[in-house]
Amino acid sequence: MQKYFYPWLMFVGISHVLLGIVVIFVAKTPLVDPYFNHLYETFSATPHVESQALLRSIVQLFGPTVSSWGLLFCLAIHHYKKQGTVQIKQLITFALLIWFVIDCGLSLMNGIYWHLIINTLAALAILPPLILLKPEPTT
Repeated sequence: MQKYFYPWLMFVGISHVLLGIVVIFVAKTPLVDPYFNHLYETFSATPHVESQALLRSIVQLFGPTVSSWGLLFCLAIHHYKKQGTVQIKQLITFALLIWFVIDCGLSLMNGIYWHLIINTLAALAILPPLILLKPEPTT
């Protein structure tokens, strides 16, 4: 099983890079209307042209953050695998837990249940293989 963890985690990181790029391009298209409709419904808000443009721009700005996180994640996983420095793995795990707990907490407080589902799937895709990943330092 060990041989699958590294490629899987790199796939997850690269997927975040690609997802962030996709978000940049689709945030202002009808493809994400169901997501925005969910937000308006959750907050009992009436969508106005100005607020829609602002909300879509904020989500669009989130794309580069997701992409850069994916690259940094890949770099950290690669260095852990090659160097075996336990602090790298601990910090990745800690960063994931910070993101998961705070993002899910805020999502719950605001009734944005889509985020809970997405976050849980992402955490399950990352945390178990990360915990089980063992380094293979070169000699």
